[in-house]
Amino acid sequence: MFWIWRESQFLKMQMTHTFLKNVSTTRGVPSTSTDLKEALCEKIPIHYDLLRNFRQQHGSSVISQVTVENIYQGLNGVNTIVRETSETDSKYGIKYRGLTIPEVITLLPREGKSPSAEAVFWLLLTGDVPTKEQTASLIADWSIRRQKKKDWWSGPGGGIVGSVLQNLPKTTTPLGKLSIALTVFESGKYIQEALKNGALSYTHWEYTYEDSMELLATLPAIVGLIAKGELKNLKEDTGDWVQFLSECLYNTFDISEYQKNSLVDFLRLYIVLNADENGGVPSVHITEILGASQLYINQALAAGALAYTDEPKSGTMSEYMEFHSKIQRLFGHESKEEKLKNYIATLIKREKLAGYQETKFCDPKYTALINYTREHLPNDPNVKLSQTLTQILTMIMKTAKGKDIYPEQNAIAAPIFQFYGLKDMKFNQVLLCMSRALGAIASIIWTKAVNAPVEHPVSKCTHTYSNSFHGLRGKHKRGNHVKNTRK
Repeated sequence: MFWIWRESQFLKMQMTHTFLKNVSTTRGVPSTSTDLKEALCEKIPIHYDLLRNFRQQHGSSVISQVTVENIYQGLNGVNTIVRETSETDSKYGIKYRGLTIPEVITLLPREGKSPSAEAVFWLLLTGDVPTKEQTASLIADWSIRRQKKKDWWSGPGGGIVGSVLQNLPKTTTPLGKLSIALTVFESGKYIQEALKNGALSYTHWEYTYEDSMELLATLPAIVGLIAKGELKNLKEDTGDWVQFLSECLYNTFDISEYQKNSLVDFLRLYIVLNADENGGVPSVHITEILGASQLYINQALAAGALAYTDEPKSGTMSEYMEFHSKIQRLFGHESKEEKLKNYIATLIKREKLAGYQETKFCDPKYTALINYTREHLPNDPNVKLSQTLTQILTMIMKTAKGKDIYPEQNAIAAPIFQFYGLKDMKFNQVLLCMSRALGAIASIIWTKAVNAPVEHPVSKCTHTYSNSFHGLRGKHKRGNHVKNTRK
């Protein structure tokens, strides 16, 4: 009852925030163009003026003060990065262009029952909530671009990318395959030609945009090749991003005909929820730094892909399912709550709680997925067990240790993936990485558009830092000695 009450309070808080706040669907005047590049062209000069004026007026103002302890904690929690696409709010979690997750789900145009990937990419890139017509235009654009790159993912042996993947050792992980596939994929012809012809730096974003669109359009096929090596008998190779992805995954995993439409709705929701993340997260940060350099867009994503092996730090889907399966083996699905409480209380003392985090608010991504399960799989035993574990854990941590612990999205996402037959949680990390590509590419295009410099801080060793403080102490002592002598 305690967990149900807490969840209902959080939902009320979100609804109040959504409806009492004067929801802004855009920051500025929304574009009416159905061409994404044209819409972006309208936004860049406006943002550039904002950026120039802000730097002129406040260029010398202090935003963060960095301590020695901050340096040795990896600058954890220190504001040091600019990311235009999203940011983390201390109360509402991740925000896309100023919109909370509940607002994003409510406002974005839908394909089926969930917001579309194309719509969230339009939002991240332009700051506008797109219309249905704008979303449809982007769906058509990616479909055409995908067909133009068909020799890379289709045909005997899975095309150019598939033929490389088939020759890899069987021990190569899904994320390792993704990194290699992205490295192989040709996604730099536009920027390469621009550099060759001496294009001015402020125009580079246009060529990065073209390369990025070709890569994004083809990414579902690359993920499909990682799943099964060759894409045969596709019923549909057009459609929207997630519909095409689902076609690539069918016949590889244990997905029934009955589950197909429901799975597409879930994947759309999951991708929208994970379309971007705080720029300080290692996997996102790596991609951002490399994307700001002259590396091709596919190489930036390839390097970042490997960092998703242990993303998020609170527990990957694999780690959560290991914990979940352990409970299931010991107690079954219909476990007696008292026995579970005693066991989990013991477990807390010696093991990491994968899928949970000490925080002040519930992850809005988790809440969105819980709402999905109530409609689509209310009686699934794995989902029910997950909710029971969450209820027990939160109660124990609150009463025994006085700590607020909330579930992260993987505590419910992993059982949902399992329900749909996607039981390889290491492969599901590829789907997380694929989702984040939307925000990563949108952010990289913006770094090119404003000609942002590559992040380049200065490093020192511990002895140098330490000696600098000893030097300061020495000066203070000498100063005091001089004063005393004068007396």
